[in-house]
Amino acid sequence: MPRDQGHDDKPSSSLNHSITRGTEMTDKYTALIDQASFQHMSAEMNAFDDKREVIIRQSRDILKASKQAIFSMHRGALDDATAKLAEADRVISQLAPLIEVDRSLRTGSFAAAMEEYAEAQCFLHFLEHGTLMSIDKLHSVEREEYLSGVVDFTGEVGRYAVAQATKRDVAQVEACRDIVEAISGELIQFSFRNGPLRKKYDSLKYNLKKLENTLYELSLVPSGGRPFELKADEPLPPGANDDLIQ
Repeated sequence: MPRDQGHDDKPSSSLNHSITRGTEMTDKYTALIDQASFQHMSAEMNAFDDKREVIIRQSRDILKASKQAIFSMHRGALDDATAKLAEADRVISQLAPLIEVDRSLRTGSFAAAMEEYAEAQCFLHFLEHGTLMSIDKLHSVEREEYLSGVVDFTGEVGRYAVAQATKRDVAQVEACRDIVEAISGELIQFSFRNGPLRKKYDSLKYNLKKLENTLYELSLVPSGGRPFELKADEPLPPGANDDLIQ
C-alpha cells in the first residue's frame, strides 16, 4: 500500500519548528545574560579542577615518601630517609609553580602532605643534631604546616625514646624529654582556639607526660637489673591526634 507522503512530512516539519523555537529562545536568553562570562567561568573551573587533580595525586607521593622516611629513621637507616625526603623535595618543586598561581590549591591534600614532610624533616634533624629544625630552613613549608608537623614530630620522638629506653640509654631518653618540653614551653604562648592545632597541642602534652613517665620508670630499674618494660600507655586525651596510636 502506498504510504501517505503528507504524513511523512509532519515529523520533519515538527523538528524544524522545534529547532527554530530553540534558536529563538537562545537568542532571547542571550539578550538577558552575558554568556561569554559564564563560558569563561566554566573554563576556569575546569582548569582549576584539572590542576587540583594533579595536586591531589602528587601530594600522595610527598606524603608517602615522608612516611617512608620516618619509618626508615626508626630503623636507623638515615641515608635511606634522606633519599626519601629528596624524592619529596622533587615533587614539591614540581607543584610549586601551580600553587604560586592559585593559593587555594595549597589547602587540603597538599597542606597535609607538607605537614608530614615537616614532621619528617624535623625528626631527621633531631636524630642528626639533637635540635629542632627551624622553619627558616624549610622554605616550602608554611607556618601552620610547620607547627602541625612539629607537634606530630613529638610523637615520633616519644616512639624513639621508648626504643632507647629498652636499651637503657637514659641520656637519649632525657634528650627526647628535653626537646619536647622545650617545644611545649614555646607553644604555650600560642592561642590555638578550637581548631586542628588545638587538638594537636593536647597530644603534645600527652607525649611529654609519657616521656616523663618513661624516665621515672627507668630510674626505678637498677642498672644491670631486669630489662626495662614500659607500662601500658594511658588513654589518649580527648581530641588527641589519632596518628599517635597507629
